[in-house]
Amino acid sequence: MSKRCMHCGISVLDKDTEVCPLCGGALSEQASDDEVMYNGYPDIVAKRRKTTFFLRLLLSVCAGGSVVSAAINIINGGFPWSVIVVASLMYIYIEFSMFFTPDVGIIAKISITILLAALFVVVIDVTCGFGKWSLNYCLPAALIIFNIFIIILMFVNHRRWESYMILIVLPILLGILPLVFMHYALVTHPLLSEVAFISSTLLFLVALIMGGANARMELKRRFHF
Repeated sequence: MSKRCMHCGISVLDKDTEVCPLCGGALSEQASDDEVMYNGYPDIVAKRRKTTFFLRLLLSVCAGGSVVSAAINIINGGFPWSVIVVASLMYIYIEFSMFFTPDVGIIAKISITILLAALFVVVIDVTCGFGKWSLNYCLPAALIIFNIFIIILMFVNHRRWESYMILIVLPILLGILPLVFMHYALVTHPLLSEVAFISSTLLFLVALIMGGANARMELKRRFHF
């Protein structure tokens, strides 16, 4: 049952309202074919409860699966396959947790996904005997993909691409890791690692030069100097 203002002709859905919000006149009740919920606002609390329940259920499944797989692996011995299973379950939970977190932007979600995927393949490599293929190829390839992702973002948001300066700095910092691994002979095929670091550095220099004062201000704002 809704109410109607005889002067303005508007319908008011709030059943507790006695006067018209526009003219202040009295409201008269009118019959309605459709049942209208009080205030008509989306039930955010119920949606959040469903999301929280799903994440807790997923966490329980991932934790239980991790414990069971680790126990079976320890009892039977042999190849430590449970490490890959646990890492996979952790990766799945983190991804779903990020997806259902509105405070994390889509750019941050994609960036974290790429970095976690690189870390995941390193775990697989180490577990399988550390053939160093993850450090030789996967890690620098992830950095190159990350650089391509940043370039696409800069073209899409070409009017405010200076806001991505912090993302441009990140591949340089991560690109130092393969250079360190090269020093300790953990990277045996350095070509792709060198390409990843050089491309990250060139991208930063080009962005800094093309962005001018706006790019420098963004770096100062981000790093507080």
